[in-house]
Amino acid sequence: MDGSESLTICETRADDEYDDTKPEAGERTVSLARTTLAVLRTWRTHQKEEWLSADPDVWVDSGRVFTQEDGSALRPEWISRRFDVLIDRYNTIRRRHLDKGRPVERIARRHRVSRRTVHVAIEGGPLPPIRFHDLRHGAATLSLLGKVDMKVVSVTLGHLRSSLTADIYASVLPEVAKAAAEAVAAVVPLRCDGHPMATPGTKNAPAEIISLGGGADSGGGSGI
Repeated sequence: MDGSESLTICETRADDEYDDTKPEAGERTVSLARTTLAVLRTWRTHQKEEWLSADPDVWVDSGRVFTQEDGSALRPEWISRRFDVLIDRYNTIRRRHLDKGRPVERIARRHRVSRRTVHVAIEGGPLPPIRFHDLRHGAATLSLLGKVDMKVVSVTLGHLRSSLTADIYASVLPEVAKAAAEAVAAVVPLRCDGHPMATPGTKNAPAEIISLGGGADSGGGSGI
């Protein structure tokens, strides 16, 4: 991560039958946000400290960003199960405090977490019962709603074709199209009565006449 603002993905592994990454497009480089870079650099510093304090005969140099305590690679199925456990624990902490009135200190001891962790769960909203793989789809959906170009989203996901991305996230596209229409309308100047301003050469003709061109001298063309 030194001096880099991107991440190169050299290998992908399907974690379920719904994985849509194609091997041919699996190797790709994606840009990272500043906040993500800060988290990864902090984690790398922590990982180096673990490596320096570990027994050289025990530490496994797997080259992975996230590893087990001895440096060996994490199993994909363990990551998915661990994610499920964390989601369940978060929601359980919220229920025990908000529904059952359990004190923060008691909950922290019960789940072996800090009081700060309990407060984060209590003050935050409930988390949906999603899988680890669903984070990928969530990121793609947020990107499209954030007006990121379909081609960029497709490359980030590792799809071979943008059409595949469009098919998978078809339910998001109407909202994207609506946002695009509103954006175009926002840059069209309006008169005080709400009609679009006439452009030079139209002699202030009403917008509907300009756009449809239905006058006698127009030949009946649509003007579109």
